[in-house]
Amino acid sequence: MKHVRYWAVTVLAIVLAAQASTARSPILREIEDSFVRLHEEVAPCVVSIETEGRVVEDGEPGRDELHQFFGVPEPGSPHGESRPLATGSGFIYDAEGHIVTNNHVIAGAVKIEVLLLSGKRYEAKVIGADPDTDLAVIKIEADELLTLAVLGDSNTLKVGQFAIAMGSPRGFEGSLSFGHISALGRSNLWGLRDQGIRFQNLIQTDAAINLGNSGGPLCNIDGEVIGINVAIIWGANSIGFAIPVNEVKEIVPDLIADGKVTRGFLGVEIDEVDADLAKALGMPDEKGALVEKIQPNTPASRDGISIYDVIRKINGEAVENVGALMRKIASLSPGDTVMIEIWRAEASIEIQTVLDEWDGTPQAPQRVLPVLGMQLREVDAELRKQLGLLESDGGLIVTELAPESPADEAGIRVGDRIIEAAQMPVVTLEAFRTLVSERSGANKSILVRYARGDASPDITVIKVP
Repeated sequence: MKHVRYWAVTVLAIVLAAQASTARSPILREIEDSFVRLHEEVAPCVVSIETEGRVVEDGEPGRDELHQFFGVPEPGSPHGESRPLATGSGFIYDAEGHIVTNNHVIAGAVKIEVLLLSGKRYEAKVIGADPDTDLAVIKIEADELLTLAVLGDSNTLKVGQFAIAMGSPRGFEGSLSFGHISALGRSNLWGLRDQGIRFQNLIQTDAAINLGNSGGPLCNIDGEVIGINVAIIWGANSIGFAIPVNEVKEIVPDLIADGKVTRGFLGVEIDEVDADLAKALGMPDEKGALVEKIQPNTPASRDGISIYDVIRKINGEAVENVGALMRKIASLSPGDTVMIEIWRAEASIEIQTVLDEWDGTPQAPQRVLPVLGMQLREVDAELRKQLGLLESDGGLIVTELAPESPADEAGIRVGDRIIEAAQMPVVTLEAFRTLVSERSGANKSILVRYARGDASPDITVIKVP
């Protein structure tokens, strides 16, 4: 009797599980069908972009297919010869054949070809580009009816919403991947800043983005473009970034009309205000942007802005941080008169100035000399946060790697974190340089322990010239 009851319960459980599965299947089917329809509707407006670049001189870095935090060079493309400069994506903006993509996809190209979903190829010309946001517009003269992208509203996005990335990852046209919006308003990303992207208010997504997705759309479940895929963190899993589509709405019309974006310019180099700095300056809170340097012959130098000033308001509008100040100044026009509220000597004062025009030529970022063919950066609090490292994780991140260098031949890759050298912990770049220099000479080498992604640390031997 006990066995009968046991089998009865088992059969009932199976029946209930089957009914639950049947109850769920219409919802799953509806979700699946929605993604299928979304691809069918959006794919015709997504294009693949292939470019051929100028001759690259010896010692000049090659260009990535996708902006990355660690500037990974494109493999298999030796310097000193004409080669494809980038393979990226884009989407059709209007019936006249304007296509939105990333500036880094087409920068320096001497020939641009666009491949539509129909299989037709068209040669394209550059209409305008804005390196500060990494947006660009190219144009084709199509002999067919074009499917236009529908632009959404990135200001309404919420973390957790579905996000669908489309484009040509690794040259595979018409690809789709989906995930979620994992964060909003990402800024101060040093890798992108060093590559010239001054204005960062990025969407973070875990939808798979790979080399070749650059310039392609990030869509919502209604098929509307909500962002333009722009960057990944090399070596991390499912951390990608997109430019909000509302920036496209603001910038692309200017690029089509004038070929560029005209912005105001103040002439200060700025940094964030933290709790310690606010306390030292006697500030009531941590809002604003600290002036660290004044550029000569600029509005800031002419009208009395000083180092240690904290810019708190522009024309009466509060400045929350560095990114907010940059966006406020850039939104104004050359020749505009602005009233700037600053914090100086534990009091607020106002300075009036007239903006110049931003000429689009920021100072090149300072670069350290290569060590064994590597550019290295010390792991600090900001980098730990960006890479999801533990507080105890230190060392040096490889941000650039020269082909056929000692480190390259030893198997080191961009994004690796060097944690020990000569069986000693590596904390600072200077300490690592010292360990290397102590072993320079014929047939010398250094034992290096490094971490790559989530894998366990590995050990390699690097020859020291």
